[in-house]
Amino acid sequence: HPSPPNYTPADWIMNVAQSVELRQLDADGFFPEDEREVEDPFEGDETSKHNILGITTHSVGDDFDARPVGFFTELSWLFHRELTNFRRDTAALFSKFGLTLFLGILIGIIFLGVGATDPSEVNNVNSRFGALVICLMMGMFGTAQDALLGFPTERPVFLREYSTNHYSVFSYFMSRLTMEAVVTMAQIFVLTITTYFMIDFQMDYLNYFFITYALSMASTAMAVTLGSAVDDPKLAAEMLPLLFVPQMLFAGFFVATELIPVWLRWAQYLCSLTYALRLMVLEEFSTCLDTSQNCAKIINRIDANSDDTWWYWLVLVGLFAFFRLLALTILAKKATKFY
Repeated sequence: HPSPPNYTPADWIMNVAQSVELRQLDADGFFPEDEREVEDPFEGDETSKHNILGITTHSVGDDFDARPVGFFTELSWLFHRELTNFRRDTAALFSKFGLTLFLGILIGIIFLGVGATDPSEVNNVNSRFGALVICLMMGMFGTAQDALLGFPTERPVFLREYSTNHYSVFSYFMSRLTMEAVVTMAQIFVLTITTYFMIDFQMDYLNYFFITYALSMASTAMAVTLGSAVDDPKLAAEMLPLLFVPQMLFAGFFVATELIPVWLRWAQYLCSLTYALRLMVLEEFSTCLDTSQNCAKIINRIDANSDDTWWYWLVLVGLFAFFRLLALTILAKKATKFY
């Protein structure tokens, strides 16, 4: 069956194989026998202890322990991989902290010295309140986006390693949580240390830092829950407004809480920004209650109560724990299927 001129040999072979009977092809020598001597790939060399494929041929012995490793061993190796990823992707890490520093300086310049202005002037108090709001929103936006996109992006690797019993869902989840907590703390420190002294807030710095950090961790917990529920990173990015817009609408600084319809007002209790803003306003404006009525108006505007400070902290921690456990449950269920 010679190949015609100007004809692709591969196409001609396929044409012959499909048009000529199998018996005729065998008689024409279309299927020549392989007479080469091939070594058994699993028979190793006694001197090198390796077979032809390079695989060791020695026996593991009777004392080989086939049990899976413990939780802390899985966790240590997952930590090691996370640190390795940070060292490899230094550009993203530097851009994250560089952007946080730049925006913190920008906010500090715009609201420069606002915290030390006379609270008897309405504009001064409103400006201080606006500075608090924008700093809290920066702490929430800057950390939640990475947490939202993290799980959908790493989903193929996670499913492959989990299906081969490399680690448990809980080990993977805890390693991610710990690294997110450390990176978020460093990022919030950069933001708060920059804005606190430039804006000249009157509250204690540690209160300012821990309130912002608690809000960031609660927001990342919601983002992780949303990210665990979707498979496509593009879909997760499209759902980003669902995470942030309700927070801003129900926090009380765009519209007073009592003006929200009663049947929808319950949603404010699921928004971590509501409680963080109340804590921040109480810390910042409680020092001027005796000298200006404007401070009291700001506190009453967002329905904050100094007697409920412990409750606001408790809800922030509770929202963080609830959404993290919900994300763990969703991730465990989705780990059992690939599609």
